[in-house]
Parts: sequence; structure tokens; C-alpha cells
Amino acid sequence: MISPTSVNWTTLTTLRATPGSATHHLPASLMDIIRATKLKPIVVRPALDELIKQGYVREYQTLYGREYARTPRGDERLREVKEWLR
Repeated sequence: MISPTSVNWTTLTTLRATPGSATHHLPASLMDIIRATKLKPIVVRPALDELIKQGYVREYQTLYGREYARTPRGDERLREVKEWLR
């Protein structure tokens, strides 16, 4: 069971806006994630860094810059939170 104090809603929103780990989802740029979360870049960037440190999001260096995608661990975290919210 997840307690409400262990959920950072900013990082959860950022995690939800990041494409999933399925092979048919392409990684998203920081600007795509910012648009999807409807939060300010100054809020999203630290949340994304925290998600990378925790292993929920993976950063890819592409020809066009850095892009981000959820890991299977990130998908599992979203499922845990959804179960807790029910």
C-alpha cells in the first residue's frame, strides 16, 4: 500500500506524460513532456531528473537532442499508484 506522503504529484504527472516502455511508443522531448503536463519547465526539469535517478525514466541522446521514455519500472509505479487511488 502506498501512503499519500510517498507520492510526489509533480513527478507523477511528469511520469504520466512520458511515453511508456512499449516498443511502439517513441521517446518524447522535454518540450513535448512540458506541453503534456501543462506545467512550467522550471518544475518539470527537476521532476524529470528525479525520475531518472529513481530509474522510472530513461534518457536517450538522439540526433535531435535528449529524449525521454518510461522504463518498465516506471510503468509499474504508475500501476501501483492507480491501485492505491482506487
